[in-house]
Amino acid sequence: MPATVPGMTDGTYSVAELVEGVRDALAARFAEPVWVHGEISGIKRGRNGHVWFDLVDRDDAGTVTASIPVVLWSSVRVGVNAQLKRAGSIRMDDGVRIRIVGPLDVWVTGGRLQLQMQGIDPSYTLGLLATERDRVLRLLEVEGLLGRNRALALPTVPRRIGLVTAVGSAAEADFLQTLADSPLAWEVVVVDARVQGAGSERSVAAALLTAAGARVDLVALVRGGGARTDLATFDHELVARTIASLEVPVLTGIGHEIDTSVADAVAHAAHKTPTACATAVVDLALTAAARVELAWRDIAALAERLTAIESDRLAARATRAARGVRSRLAVEDHRADTASVRIRRAGPNALVRASGAMERRAGRAEGTARAHLRVHERSLALLEGRTGPSAGAALRRAEMDLASTGTRLSALDPARALARGWSITRTTAGSVVRRSTDVRPGDTLVTTLADGTVTSTVAAVAPGEDQPDAV
Repeated sequence: MPATVPGMTDGTYSVAELVEGVRDALAARFAEPVWVHGEISGIKRGRNGHVWFDLVDRDDAGTVTASIPVVLWSSVRVGVNAQLKRAGSIRMDDGVRIRIVGPLDVWVTGGRLQLQMQGIDPSYTLGLLATERDRVLRLLEVEGLLGRNRALALPTVPRRIGLVTAVGSAAEADFLQTLADSPLAWEVVVVDARVQGAGSERSVAAALLTAAGARVDLVALVRGGGARTDLATFDHELVARTIASLEVPVLTGIGHEIDTSVADAVAHAAHKTPTACATAVVDLALTAAARVELAWRDIAALAERLTAIESDRLAARATRAARGVRSRLAVEDHRADTASVRIRRAGPNALVRASGAMERRAGRAEGTARAHLRVHERSLALLEGRTGPSAGAALRRAEMDLASTGTRLSALDPARALARGWSITRTTAGSVVRRSTDVRPGDTLVTTLADGTVTSTVAAVAPGEDQPDAV
């Protein structure tokens, strides 16, 4: 039986009595404030300045294995913030591991155990961050991943940029404005990501993969300044491994104050701010453009020099050619003049000699022709005497054969058959109709008679009895 306490009847506690009893027992067991470490989960900040969250333990799979509610009253919050500022840039948020101190209490109205936070150990949080950061860097170095992305070649002229950041943030605005202020045109693929808080490392890793899969020239991972704990996402092993696995260069612009994150160490190039990162991208493109412009100027200058040299060479050759032509023309003019004088002197004598030679040749040709004609006249007379009688007989035989052939052809003349009452029937295509199978009902036929033609249409076809059966 429970001991009798004031206000208790028949050994039964009221709810208030039970909760107050638990609070008294807890106060006796934990009379002094206790130090507790764990991870912040579900933090809420009230308008009155109070802060509530759960302090949890997780196993290796990330599952919560223990939890205790914590309250930070507004009157104590000022002192805790002062501690954090003195220690450096730390912000209490979901996912941050902390070590705090305060008394345990039971909230009677809610019937809930809670820790009333009164102080914090910033060195614990910073130490955990530094230890985890060093662990990840050592692991990546052992696996040869620290320099993998840095070994990729930067594009000569990056035009399509993948931007991984929180959409609507100042980091996004600064990066895009820097690109817009440049004299170049850009195509930017913006991929939204949570850049702080619990689970932000998975969001950033997924956004990096999405951006790299959009066929960009490079990926810019940017975030504005913040507390060291806010930037812990970029020290996470998952983010670092994702950057190292990409096949496109990654440039970071993470607003650190002093330290370099693991993401900075594994990226192709690191910059202190989003604006500096965008400026580096612009400078890369402008440098390439300047090299192209310089190359064009060099090409133009070289072309001008070569043109001038070739022009001089052509002018010299043209001068030499003109001199040679003039000299040659002078020589040929002299030769022509000399030949003209010789022709004028020798012309009359040559004509007399040529006329005599022509007359002699004409006489010889005439005599030869007369001799040939006499020979051929005798040959023709002989042939005429031999062929005269036989030619007459051959002509008479040919006339008799021709008369016989004419008689036979006259008998076969279709006109004579038509005159005797016969007719010829053709199809419209001109084919002669010889059998009943040559036509079908509906065909148009043209019948030729002795005195004209008759056009008809086949109404029916009736084969004769001797018509063979169709197969």
